[in-house]
Amino acid sequence: PLQGAGALFRIRLAGGSAPCAYLSPQDPRPLCHPAVDRALQLSGAGGPPHVKLTVEWDVSTKEHLFGNIQEEVVQDAESVQLQQQAHRQQHSCTLDECFQLYTKEEQLAPDDAWRCPHCKVPQQGTVKLSLWTLPDILIIHLKRFRQVAEHRHKLTTLVRFPLRGLNMAPHMAQRGQAGRQLLGRWAPWQPPLCLPPSCPRDYLYDLYAVCNHHGSMQGGHYT
Repeated sequence: PLQGAGALFRIRLAGGSAPCAYLSPQDPRPLCHPAVDRALQLSGAGGPPHVKLTVEWDVSTKEHLFGNIQEEVVQDAESVQLQQQAHRQQHSCTLDECFQLYTKEEQLAPDDAWRCPHCKVPQQGTVKLSLWTLPDILIIHLKRFRQVAEHRHKLTTLVRFPLRGLNMAPHMAQRGQAGRQLLGRWAPWQPPLCLPPSCPRDYLYDLYAVCNHHGSMQGGHYT
């Protein structure tokens, strides 16, 4: 350490408003800061909640310690590389896995907490999407774009699906036999199939058509 150099640098929360965005060097737990809490709540997609910190050096002190470095290369820590690998795109998945993810139970964010009518304390609830009825013609729109910070990327994961007998029964909401009778009959052109008793005919689909987008975010065409 330099004798009498004072503060070598300041750490600022990226995107925050000065002066509240600077972390205090006297605080033994500098990340326990309201500005950090707000940034975590506003962090976008692309991994777990995270914040960005900027180290602002005193220029003369920095040049004295490291010299005049025009191009600095900072090696990522191993934890950063592991997170990047964990969020890389899969090579392929099944349409059934897409539906499992779509109907997966999720915990609401702290901002969406609801007040319990009994204890009067905000609680983080959960939300789960379920399918109640199915149409004669089922149109599935796969989300192919992903927002990471300020950038959008096209997802190139190959989705595998059956050409005949797509079974939607595992993704339907559980209900009684009376509600199941309201769905109506399968289309008359459907040839008879050997179905297990647990799989109603109304829940099976054959592939009729596929529309694919070729290209990037900047352009392309549909076939």
